[in-house]
Amino acid sequence: MIYKNKKRNREASAQHEPRLAGEILYDYLENSNEPLAVAYREHKAEAEVETGQLFKDLFPDTHLCVDLKLITHQQGRIPVGAYLDGIITRNGEDTFLFTEKDSVKKVKTVQRNPVIFAGGCVNVHLLADGTKRLEFNRPRFYSDFTFRDFCVAAAQELLTIARLLGEEDSQE
Repeated sequence: MIYKNKKRNREASAQHEPRLAGEILYDYLENSNEPLAVAYREHKAEAEVETGQLFKDLFPDTHLCVDLKLITHQQGRIPVGAYLDGIITRNGEDTFLFTEKDSVKKVKTVQRNPVIFAGGCVNVHLLADGTKRLEFNRPRFYSDFTFRDFCVAAAQELLTIARLLGEEDSQE
């Protein structure tokens, strides 16, 4: 009877010996009836069916002993394993030309109404016709910066703007 207990303890200890995490996960996914394991097995079965259809619309076309000219945006040889985005055209029976696409669009952006004075309370924009437009910034009010404080600061900035950017008074 003592012998049986020792045998049972050996079997129990064999089940709880250290195992690799991958082995435990594989055992769970292949043998469990939990919803995650069942979904995994169904997904795996669908993927195996679709593998045969993966390349059904692709046809290999190998050309031996051809001249291939590459036109790229960088000098020198292309690094091994580099991918280029471009177009291959067939120029003749045994000649091909690859032209790399321009990866960066060169569009010149022009700011429509540039800011000519950026203040804490007021900004001044220059419009296309040469006139100036005022724009009040949205203040964040705190206990030490109230609406009254904003109005006083904006008035001081308006006086500064009038001195710096204002038209000269015409004297008659």
